[in-house]
Amino acid sequence: MQTFTLTRHGHSRFWAVIDPDGQLVCLCVYKRGAQEVIRRLEAPAEPDHEFSKSPLDTLRESPY
Repeated sequence: MQTFTLTRHGHSRFWAVIDPDGQLVCLCVYKRGAQEVIRRLEAPAEPDHEFSKSPLDTLRESPY
């Protein structure tokens, strides 16, 4: 599993999110925002919605 790192960015008030390869992902002003970015990046990918395998004509109600 990937583990992202949360560190201060230099001597600023910004928080850096670093990926496992050491690349900067983003800078956040708030620590809680950076933690939320990490939470979302590490969450398992879920489909937004499920598609029907039925043809559209079979899903419509017949007017007759």
